[in-house]
Amino acid sequence: MDEAYKLRINDLRASLNLANKALAISKEAGNNHYTGKSLSQLSLYHMIIGDFDLAINIAEEAITYFTEVGDERGIADAKYNIAGALYKTDNFNLGLTYLIDCLTTYRKFNDHHNLARVHKSMGTIYEYFGDEKSAIQSYEEAIKAGEEINDLNLQSNAFNPLSGIYLNKGKIDEAQQLIERSIELKNETKDIRGLAFALYGRGKVFTRTGEFDLAEKDFLESIRIHEEMGEKLGHAMCYHKLGALYIEMGRLNDARDILIKALRYSNKHKIILIKFKANLLLHEIAKQEKDYELALKYLTQYIEEKESVINDKTAKVIESYEVLKRVQELEREAISQKEKADLVEKKNLELDSFFYRISHDLKGPITAMMSLNYLATEDVKDETAQKYFAEYTNQAKRINNILDELMNLTKMVYGSDSKSEIDFEQLTYDCIASYKHLPNFEKVEFKVAIQENILFEAEWALVNTIIQNLIENGIKYARLEKNKPKIDISIEDINREIKISVSDNGIGMSEDAQSKIFKMFYRANRKIEGTGLGLHIVNRAIEKLSGRVELESQLGAGSTFHVFLPKN
Repeated sequence: MDEAYKLRINDLRASLNLANKALAISKEAGNNHYTGKSLSQLSLYHMIIGDFDLAINIAEEAITYFTEVGDERGIADAKYNIAGALYKTDNFNLGLTYLIDCLTTYRKFNDHHNLARVHKSMGTIYEYFGDEKSAIQSYEEAIKAGEEINDLNLQSNAFNPLSGIYLNKGKIDEAQQLIERSIELKNETKDIRGLAFALYGRGKVFTRTGEFDLAEKDFLESIRIHEEMGEKLGHAMCYHKLGALYIEMGRLNDARDILIKALRYSNKHKIILIKFKANLLLHEIAKQEKDYELALKYLTQYIEEKESVINDKTAKVIESYEVLKRVQELEREAISQKEKADLVEKKNLELDSFFYRISHDLKGPITAMMSLNYLATEDVKDETAQKYFAEYTNQAKRINNILDELMNLTKMVYGSDSKSEIDFEQLTYDCIASYKHLPNFEKVEFKVAIQENILFEAEWALVNTIIQNLIENGIKYARLEKNKPKIDISIEDINREIKISVSDNGIGMSEDAQSKIFKMFYRANRKIEGTGLGLHIVNRAIEKLSGRVELESQLGAGSTFHVFLPKN
């Protein structure tokens, strides 16, 4: 099979023979993987020589083998062959759809060889419909992929059509330089089949520059190679351009003969693009000869074929374009989001590291200040002074609490990933009991509903942080004017997720506050003591557990936090 693939550029008959031998050996050995690969190669070679229906049938058979052995890249290879057979005949929209599938798979495997082939084929389809911008982009992507693996043939394959686009734009020098470079590379690599396409490209340049004899020579040599290699699409393309050249030269009889050949050839092999283009040129010849009835006949055939086939396909290709654009947009968005995420992660790491260092460095002085304050209050008897020292103590404690929270945050986020089974009932009641010292605790009625036999493994410290902070939030923001403030806690296993809900009938939050509540140091109500870190820490813990949080709140009516943690 390796030898068959190498020979495809200058001896397709040998490639077919070798691929058939590989298929026989693979089937005899009962090896489905190599049977699929042999079939896929046979499909490729039949597609190249224009046996399009046979190529599709063989590729579909290859896909069944690849599917059985789970070979995703093999499936893409077979789909590429189907795409080639489709877009080279009259089914451009479906061909583009298959190529988009291939593109996704080859990108996944970082397969530059096949990415180059797919991009070049997609460029051809874009050209069929006059989308030069997308065609140029695809050809440039093909060249870039070829350069990644230093494959001169893949690069020069894209040079050929790119030269044609430059020619259409009137950039004759750029077109000629590119096509000459392609011919040079094809001779260097001995890619005979590719050389035929390059000569065809140079023939177009010579036609534009008025060097008609050189153009005819290139087109005839290209036809000879295509005929020898069995390349039908290239063969038909040369017939069409040779007909156009003869019209330019005033050789109308020669032009008519070659274009009628092009029509017959295109009809036989279902090469629809060349078929209607040949009709348009035959219309031009009849018009020049003042045979207006025949001119009208060819023009009618041209219009009918273009409207019935091309316009119908165009509508479907637009759908394929939309799919491709969505894929490309998603890929660009994914890259952008990854870059943003990497940057945010780096900044978060730097920020957390900064907080931890600062917190650690400040803990000593704050502890010393609190100790000195204790000694001062023992010795100072003046009531006014004691009042100031009390306020001093409160502020020192507040700073100390903030430092503790910041250190806990960095320890939590960058701490151990060790998991253990979570006993939600024990954990919840322990969290409730830990807040008995808060002033509002005795006034709050707790209601706990935990589903039995929940099996969930996670980092205990993270789950504890989430439940503990949500309970503390409910206690601190209780509406004391109510007869009985309430906090409802429920935990259940639903749809492969653990749902933790903590609901209170406290002061609630405005819509503006809800959008900011998880930000570091944000406090919705500054009348109530706090650091502004509790819910930020909750959110970071949820993120580390790959979960999500939802908030329902109404000012004056309470808040409900729903936390969803995926089960691994």
